[in-house]
Amino acid sequence: MGATLWVLGSAGWMPRAGQETSCFLLEVADQLVMLDAGTGVANLDLAVEALRRHDRLSVLLSHYHLDHLVGLMYLKRFAEGKRVDVYGPGRPAYPKSTEDYVGDMLQGALYSGGSRGFAREVRYHDYGGQDFRVGDLPISVRPQSHSAPSFELRVGDLMTYATDTTFSAVAWEDCAPSRALLHECWQLGAGDPRHTSAKALVAGLPRERFGKVLLIHHNPSWDDGQRAEVERVAARGGIELAHDGMVISL
Repeated sequence: MGATLWVLGSAGWMPRAGQETSCFLLEVADQLVMLDAGTGVANLDLAVEALRRHDRLSVLLSHYHLDHLVGLMYLKRFAEGKRVDVYGPGRPAYPKSTEDYVGDMLQGALYSGGSRGFAREVRYHDYGGQDFRVGDLPISVRPQSHSAPSFELRVGDLMTYATDTTFSAVAWEDCAPSRALLHECWQLGAGDPRHTSAKALVAGLPRERFGKVLLIHHNPSWDDGQRAEVERVAARGGIELAHDGMVISL
């Protein structure tokens, strides 16, 4: 089964020149799946033909930090005539449901459309830290270590999405292979314990289990020299930095 992946937002925390925050679009068979909904939703113009092919969009949220969530209100431009299903961790991983958290962010005083005003029909689902399905696509879920509950999402054998997590080589010893891995990279070496470094990934990731490895959720504080050094270290492990606008066939 072939698939196409669009990188719409490869930065973490906040946008910087040429980089929006976390958002990725996957088209496979009759499914159109978005992984996280940061400001990268604004780049959906890059996938306009895919949007025309589908009347339904499934949005999978790894967690509820705003840099992964705020783009839901931008969907009105792209999905006003579609059904949108939003899947988030919800209960019991969190004390409230996905609909509650999105509703808090998109309450009427802050966004005129409210939590159901960005599409023809909006449905909310809690996956609760458990595996689930989107149509015929199996979604495997694995908890991650972060400042709030965060979850790795694996879409069949096509791609693994791991953002907002510290890296542990032990946790990846028995990981299932996939055609692509999108893994966060916040720093070159040891630093913020809530996030991953390029050096840790190169040293501990079983690279042979993934057809392509892309680093995402880049630190917007990097200057050109820091970014170049991260890129050099990653390249030694056969790993690339993602950039907004990449289109990848899987």
